[in-house]
This record gives sequence, structure tokens and C-alpha cells, in this order.
Amino acid sequence: MEGRFGIDRELSTLNIVGILALFCCMSEFAILTPSIAAFSHHFADTDITTIMFANSITGVVSVPVTMIVGGVLHKIGFKPAALVGILVMSLGGAFPFLMPDITDYTYVIVSRVIVGIGLGVMFPVGNATIIAFFEGEKRSRLLGLGITIQFVFNLIYTTVAGYLTEIGWNYSFLAYLIGIVPFLLALIWLPEAKYVVLAKEKDEPRLTTSGPKEKVPGAIWGYALFALACWTCVVTVQVVTSTVLDVRGLAGPGEAALVINCCGIGTILCGLAFPYLVKIFKTRLFGVMALVTAVGIVPCLVAQSPIVYACGVFLLGFGGSAFFTAAQNATGNIAPKSRIPFVSGIMTSMMNLGPFIGPYLFAASMSAIPSMGNDAVFPVLIAIALACAVVGLAHPMKAIMAKRPQE
Repeated sequence: MEGRFGIDRELSTLNIVGILALFCCMSEFAILTPSIAAFSHHFADTDITTIMFANSITGVVSVPVTMIVGGVLHKIGFKPAALVGILVMSLGGAFPFLMPDITDYTYVIVSRVIVGIGLGVMFPVGNATIIAFFEGEKRSRLLGLGITIQFVFNLIYTTVAGYLTEIGWNYSFLAYLIGIVPFLLALIWLPEAKYVVLAKEKDEPRLTTSGPKEKVPGAIWGYALFALACWTCVVTVQVVTSTVLDVRGLAGPGEAALVINCCGIGTILCGLAFPYLVKIFKTRLFGVMALVTAVGIVPCLVAQSPIVYACGVFLLGFGGSAFFTAAQNATGNIAPKSRIPFVSGIMTSMMNLGPFIGPYLFAASMSAIPSMGNDAVFPVLIAIALACAVVGLAHPMKAIMAKRPQE
């Protein structure tokens, strides 16, 4: 069993393509970001916070779904969960296109709830499959490549959605149908990782369902919350960008999409550089990348041109993505192998929870600092990122360099 499923050399290049195809569908939270200002014009009687709520509700819906699915992937199968999730997300996200004349924003929110369910089902599978099949540097490299691919498709989703919005507010939803391509790749080539977990349970009696379940180390929850704080900075800036640029008179939906894409470019480069960042900064990686995140938010606060703003979100994407990927890798290093799907569910839940928190942090910041208007959220995010930097530098997170005890 182990020779067939438990070691990475048994996977072909096409199997890896099937795994990485899942990451093509993980940037759904960005699809509507360049369209928010257009939505606020079409749904003129709907408050901007409610408009943003449709973008964020997906995250909060996906969190419990991800937690549940992450804990039972080894029973229901990794591949079926991925395929069903992608289909639900793609079709559920696209259906508002068919209703161009609606003035009730509830339909958009319902669509996003459906997307959240589909996302929650498929989201844990990619990281859990990589962690199950691979170890050490190869795992780090594939996790970094996964997040690179995720944000390559972030560029595709936001660019397509932004320019489709120029045609009509409802056209942006067609961007969800891009997910059909990675669905087909996963259908053909995605390997079934549940056999790795089942083989481990067979080889080690303590991991069977009749015995006590291995505990999740408490440090994993700390890494998860730490990652959530920094990731919230990244996604909040993405969510508010089209509104901020519209209010400042700097860009329409299409141009806003290009600015937001600079965050994705930063993330892509981060994914390629991640194994080297681990070697260079080691346990200091968290503190350094949180500092990069804070520096990236500063141009967003002061920018009076799209180029300056784009430079800021580039740094933000690089630093925030490195921080979150490091947290994913650290939790994978210290999680018992039998609990990897559950731990992956925790981390992907944090990634999904960030977009839910963003709009409310935006609204709370405007209430707390009314004189700054839409810009009030930026100093708050800078403070959060700096707090993460101080903690990361003062108390290095050693799990990024750790090995699981049983390895």
C-alpha cells in the first residue's frame, strides 16, 4: 500500500498538474473586487457595507464547511470533494449573470453563499494532498507553487471580471466559469490522497478509528490566528481598492482590476521565491514578511496615482502571501499525519475568514476615524501588520523549520 500511495515518486507529472489545478479555483474571493464600485452604482439604494458583504459572506460560509470537510476527507475521498466543490462554486457564482435587471441585492448574496459552500468543500483538498504525498523541501516548493498558481488565476479572474464589468454589472459573474477548465484537469489527473491516510492508519494501530485520535498541537491554533491577522490585511486592501480608487477618481473597474492584480503578481513571485525565503530568514521569516506587508500598505494610504497604489499592493501581496504560506508549512510540519486534512481545513478556513472580516474592519475604521473616510482602514491595517512583525521578530516561530516527530 505504501509503495503505491505513500511516496511522491509514484506520482506522475500529470498527477501533479491535477493537484495544482485545484489552486486555480482558490482565488474566488477576488472575482468581484474590481466590480464593487460598479455594484454600488447599480444597487444605489444598498449600503456599501452590504455590497462588500456579498464579497465577504463567501468566506464565513466556507469556514465551517472547510472545517467539516477537512476532518472527513480521508473518508469521503479527496477527489470527489474537489470536483463537487468546483462545480458548485462555478455554477453558483455564475447564475446572477442571468438576472441583469434585478435591483434586490439579495440574489447576489445568495449566489455568494452557494459559492462559499462549494469553496469550503474543495478548498482543503489542494494543500492536504500536497502535505499527504510530499515531505521536506519538495512540499515547501509545491505549496509555494500552489499559491503562485492560485494568484496567477487571481490575475485572470480579476482582469476578466473587471473588463466584463465594463460591459455590464452582471457580466462579471461569467468569470466563475473559468473554473470549468481546472475542473476537467482535476477530473482526469488528480490522484486520490485518502489512501495515504488509510495506509498510515493500517500501519500504525494507534491511528485507527478504534483507538484514540491523535491530538492537534495547540501551537497550530496560534499559527492559524497569527496567519489570519496578516492575511486580513491583504484581502481587506483588495476588497476596498476599487472603491478607494473610484472615490479618488483614479480608476474605473478595468483599471482597478489591473491595480489589484499587482497584489497577485507579488504573490506569484513570492510563491516562486518561498523555498529560498525559508532558507534565508528561517524562523525570522514571519517577522520580516509581516514588516514587508506593513510597508506595502503605506503607499495605498497616500497614493494619488494608480502606479503608486499598485506598488503598494505588490509589496502587500508578496509579504502577506509569504507569511501565510509559512504558517501553512509550519502547521504541516508539526501536525500528526492522520490529522493533516483537519489542519489543512483550519488553515484554509483562516484564508476564507479574512475576506469576511475585511468589510467590517473597513466600516469600523471609518466609524472610529471619520475624518479619514475610506482611507481610515489603512492605518488600522498598518498597525495590525506591525504588531505581527513585532511578535514574529521577538518570538520566532520555530515550527517553520521543524520535522514531525514520527518522520
